[in-house]
Amino acid sequence: MGFGVLLILLILCGLNALAILSELQTRNETILRNFLQGQQQLDKIRSAIYLSGTYLRDYLLEPDPAKAEQSRMALETERAQAASMLADLGSLSAGKNESFAQLYTSLQREITEYWQTMDPVLSWKADQRHRLGYRFLHDEVFPRRSSTLSIADTIASVNQQQLLDRDNLMLSLFSSFRSRLMLALLLMVVFGIVQASASTIHLLRMERRTLAHLAEVTEARQELKDLSAKLVTTQESERKNLSRELHDAVGQSLSAVQFELHNVAAMLGPNNGEPLRSRIDRLREMVEGSVAMIRNMARLLRPTMLDDLGLAAALEGQAREISRSTGVQIAVNSEGLSEDLPDEHKICLFRIAQEALNNVCRHANADLVEITIESSESSVSMIIQDDGRGFRSGHTKGLGLIGMHERVESLGGTLAIQSEPGKGTRIEVQLPFAKRIAPAMLT
Repeated sequence: MGFGVLLILLILCGLNALAILSELQTRNETILRNFLQGQQQLDKIRSAIYLSGTYLRDYLLEPDPAKAEQSRMALETERAQAASMLADLGSLSAGKNESFAQLYTSLQREITEYWQTMDPVLSWKADQRHRLGYRFLHDEVFPRRSSTLSIADTIASVNQQQLLDRDNLMLSLFSSFRSRLMLALLLMVVFGIVQASASTIHLLRMERRTLAHLAEVTEARQELKDLSAKLVTTQESERKNLSRELHDAVGQSLSAVQFELHNVAAMLGPNNGEPLRSRIDRLREMVEGSVAMIRNMARLLRPTMLDDLGLAAALEGQAREISRSTGVQIAVNSEGLSEDLPDEHKICLFRIAQEALNNVCRHANADLVEITIESSESSVSMIIQDDGRGFRSGHTKGLGLIGMHERVESLGGTLAIQSEPGKGTRIEVQLPFAKRIAPAMLT
């Protein structure tokens, strides 16, 4: 709201300044135009007065009647032109001061008397013009012409003085406008500083609140990541213990039962107890199925090869099992893999590969999957590429993919999934050895 008010004040100040400047420009142009027109009218009146004296002289002193009549006609023309210029000058004098009006009245009276002085001689005969013309010019016409021209010069001087006065008025108006504009700018600057200070204080306060909220959110996210890592650690530990119990305890017990059933069947002999032998054989088949099922469950929970033979062997064993059951060709390339990997890295990579192969079997409809895994001094990386139907990676994010991201982020690594419909899927995982975001997953 404050910035809006400041913007409105700035716009109003600009509009006011434009209006004042436009008014000053209009006044200046009007004053200059009136001055130039007045000067032109005065110049024409002076010219008409000068020429009238010349034409009257020619009229009085010319012995040829035809030429004298031409001079009289020219004199009448100049008289009419002077009267017209005098009327125009009167229209321009409207709105001027009293001194100018008095001078204009005097000029009008003098010109009228000047022309009235000439009226009698215009009806003289040739002998009267020749006998009285020179004296009339010397005693009547020339003095009045000089008086009339003197009044015209006085009006011109007053007109010039008024122009100077108007210039001073324009300068005063400009000075007043400049002062008002400076005051408006000063007020806007002060208001802007106050508004900027208030906004800055408010923004800093909001920033502190935002930073505090961000710190709380970051802490909560870190706690969630720690909790997720602990859950994964606990899950892997429970899987390992449960797999070991199934394989060692239950599996061995069932194997012992299977062995005892074999001994009982051997003790019966080939010709004794045929019905009992059949039941023992069914029990042995049931026990064998249970043993196979328990071994599969133990392998799914925690493959013993991952702990005994390493990541590469576990991936190859997983690939063989999936290829045998689904027909998908799975190639594992682990030539650049070091055998000395942290246990949490092996578990993370194996679970990601397990989830990716599970997705390939259920959704991708692929024929070939390539798994490339290699390590360096600072990190270990794995690439899983299939030729399946793919998906839009930005629109699909199930629990499996979320679990992959959580596992990778808990070790400070990166996970990139590239997939397009009809072009297969590529999963790239990179885990550093030194940087850890969550506590190491213990097994």
